Amino acid sequence: MTPSNALIPLALTALCAALLPNLAHAATPQPGKVFKDCKDCPEMVVLPAGTFTMGTPENEVGREPDEGPMHAVTFAKPFAMSRFQITAGEWDSYIRQTGVKIADGDTRPGRECIASKPRYPQGPRQPAVCMDMDDIKHYVAWLSKKTGQAYHMVSEAQREYAARAGSSGPFPFPFDEGKGYSIAEHANTYGPADGYSFSSPAGSYPPNAFGMYDMHGNVYERVADCEHPNYIGAPTDGSAWMEPNCESYQIRGNDWGEAPVFSRSGNSNNIYPQTRGDWIGFRVVRDL
Repeated sequence: MTPSNALIPLALTALCAALLPNLAHAATPQPGKVFKDCKDCPEMVVLPAGTFTMGTPENEVGREPDEGPMHAVTFAKPFAMSRFQITAGEWDSYIRQTGVKIADGDTRPGRECIASKPRYPQGPRQPAVCMDMDDIKHYVAWLSKKTGQAYHMVSEAQREYAARAGSSGPFPFPFDEGKGYSIAEHANTYGPADGYSFSSPAGSYPPNAFGMYDMHGNVYERVADCEHPNYIGAPTDGSAWMEPNCESYQIRGNDWGEAPVFSRSGNSNNIYPQTRGDWIGFRVVRDL
């Protein structure tokens, strides 16, 4: 029997209602998925929604007052983060395509930044360095316009969430066997014991459980948050903690030349927005 015309719209409505949840699920990239929005764009990895405890306990070795109080932060939706620090090759492509001029920085002999280049040898897979806060904001705006996607600077909470990757304690990996407080098997930090006297190419060490690389060394990374003395009043939704006219901003992750204690998942430091150094770069996040 042929269904009546009156029943056809009802059947289609029921079919659409059944399919919509599956379509929505398929449209949301699954955690761990790696993608690029363009040839010269950074490689992004999808991080899961979830809740984690930000900050460090008072008995953690190296803990500073600005690492507490510990508090829960919830990411209501997945988001994507560049799984490597923005590379020199990606940064150079941006400069070529835009014609932007990056100012020099640092005046220490052997540590000068000249047009966004350090004095040590730097290949295209090493992290980009020598940019200031405004340079990063201009890059993020260009990347968003180029791709039609919403890119942002990383928030401090996003950075710690990505570094912990579901772990607790100072690191998501064990200390080097028989070497005390050493992480040379997992990170580029504190001199050439890890195989590198300066920055290392992206992917030189194993990723964490979220698929993130170099979260505990190589170069420090700028984040969007202003410097604060502690986490009292900090956002609990993972957003950046901003204030009007910040004089100093937070940085995360450590570099190749400082002690491993500064590489801890919950460690933070600060920097002036105009500072350019051969020891600091950045990552980006993208809305999904």
